[in-house]
Amino acid sequence: MKAFTTEAKVGMVVLLAAGVLAYMSFKVGGFSLFREDGYHLSAVFDSVSGLDERSQIRIAGVEVGQVESVSLDGDAARVSMRIQPSVRIKKGGYAVIRSSGLLGDRYVEIVPGADAAFLGDGDILPSHREAPDMENIMDRFSGIADDVKAVTAALREIFVGREGNDAIKEILWNAQKFTKGIYDFVKDNRDSLGRSVYNFETFSESLSDQGNALFQNLNSLIRKVERGEGTLGKLITDESAYEKLNSSLDDLAQTLKGLREVTKKVERGEGTIGKLFSDEKVYENLSTALEGLGSAIGRVERFKMYIGLRNEYQLQGDENKGYFTLRLQPRIDKYYLMEVIDDPRGRVTEETEVKTTNGVASTITSLKTQRGLKISAQFGRQMDDLGLRLGLVESSFGIGADYIFPDENFSVSLDVWDFNSDDPMSKRAHLKLTTAYTLLEHIRLEVGYDQILNRSLDTYFLGAGLTFEDDDFKYLLSGISGLAR
Repeated sequence: MKAFTTEAKVGMVVLLAAGVLAYMSFKVGGFSLFREDGYHLSAVFDSVSGLDERSQIRIAGVEVGQVESVSLDGDAARVSMRIQPSVRIKKGGYAVIRSSGLLGDRYVEIVPGADAAFLGDGDILPSHREAPDMENIMDRFSGIADDVKAVTAALREIFVGREGNDAIKEILWNAQKFTKGIYDFVKDNRDSLGRSVYNFETFSESLSDQGNALFQNLNSLIRKVERGEGTLGKLITDESAYEKLNSSLDDLAQTLKGLREVTKKVERGEGTIGKLFSDEKVYENLSTALEGLGSAIGRVERFKMYIGLRNEYQLQGDENKGYFTLRLQPRIDKYYLMEVIDDPRGRVTEETEVKTTNGVASTITSLKTQRGLKISAQFGRQMDDLGLRLGLVESSFGIGADYIFPDENFSVSLDVWDFNSDDPMSKRAHLKLTTAYTLLEHIRLEVGYDQILNRSLDTYFLGAGLTFEDDDFKYLLSGISGLAR
């Protein structure tokens, strides 16, 4: 059995690293290649403000599932929930939307019922009135202000009109509504209020324990100031310090006076700054320059950047060929492609050796192959499903074409370059055919045929790699930093 070469081992390490990177990106992004287990429940609410997909489903504060989708059901909102298969929920309960604290994330709380039967896949839970969020709280306080206005109006009617009884009834009704609103608020936010009271009690205990030391330190500071110690003490007791401060204030007054003179010159249009404010031509030139700068910044922001890593395993030569790809795309039909390639035939040299056998000299020529880096820099245009590329391909002039199938995941590429190769074994141009399939937007799988025109070097190859956009890297880095914290 043939032992793995160093290049094959390097290729296996690259593929393993690519798999680990793919796992991390799926883990951070919350992707899954397999269908999640569990069963579905749904509930209909009047409003689901602040509730998103993948929000938590909790029972007694413990997460038991996630929100799978939120859709419109008539004038209401239907929430589809996936519950963990190990969690059994008794019938007769209800679902309510709550917040983690006063300003926390929204989640769905399920209150189980008391029936002996359990909910099954596809059952619908009745909804309960939502816990008040900040918007509801502000609406209630707005209602309180309206009630106060109604009270004053009723009092005015009592003293100057005949409808006193009706006004008193309205006052009592508004007072009942006001007290009920306060009761509901305290009831629904009991946990938050309890934590606030606990924090205040903790602060009071700390102040009681450390109050004496605080007052002693304050008395010591006052005595030092009275003795003229420290900066504040010298400022109060030292006459020279007072004179220096007074001199500094005089200097400040002179500076303000000079600034006032400069301002007057600017108002009169004198000097460079004055002309900038008063000369319309200077303003127009500055405005044109700023518009040009804004346009340039806008074009840079529209750039899309793609970064890719892939490895090709050549079956005939048992070699690995690595690629690092950077693609800049200012428009949907125009892009720039740059690559750094680790080629197993990066450098081919011909060595000549003279040997003498039985007095007869003979010349022996051999080829020496070394790995080396090559560079590609191409300009590409995309026309519907067909794309054309032109430029430097693996350190030699070349052209390429890409056909992208309608589903945008499957593509076929044909590249030709190196028309005048220095490699004695590559007499014809380097022709390469590649078929690729993109899985989950990031994973690229390849199979193809390389060196088609040179039979001594032709080989089939298998490839795999990862491709990311600039937004993917921002999301991945933010997720990794969150895990590190």
